[in-house]
Amino acid sequence: MLQWFKEPHVEKWWPTPQENELMEYFLEKIRSKDTFGFIVFLEERPIGYIQYYYIDRKNEKTGFSLPLLPDETTVGIDQFIGDSNYLYKGYGTLLIKQFIEELFILEPKLTTIIVDPDSENIAAIRCYEKVGFVRVCVYESSGGIQLLMRYDINKRDAF
Repeated sequence: MLQWFKEPHVEKWWPTPQENELMEYFLEKIRSKDTFGFIVFLEERPIGYIQYYYIDRKNEKTGFSLPLLPDETTVGIDQFIGDSNYLYKGYGTLLIKQFIEELFILEPKLTTIIVDPDSENIAAIRCYEKVGFVRVCVYESSGGIQLLMRYDINKRDAF
């Protein structure tokens, strides 16, 4: 994972470990007890990372509030393909579609999934739209200008 975080296509959009920072400590900083991370494999080869998290409704962790605050049946997701050999080939879309199906099993009461890519991350936004996420609004966070997007489980088609 450390190598992935140093890849230009990941480093541009994700926090990057400092030179001497231990990966375990770094992962604690970007995750919390309300975040569940997974390594993505394609035919036994690790190619990326995906996580889902419960929304910080009290702003204790993030220090800012999401617009249109979702209810308890909503989770957020973040992900990246770390191995650049798998970029721009449709794997991101497939990854997210499959993960949504898994989330439906892991979180049976789930109704909505949100993502908030940087508003300039056009590749990610296109990927989310292919999956079925819709644009909700733009807002400012500590990470910059984000595009809030949502996916409603009850509107999903069978993948």
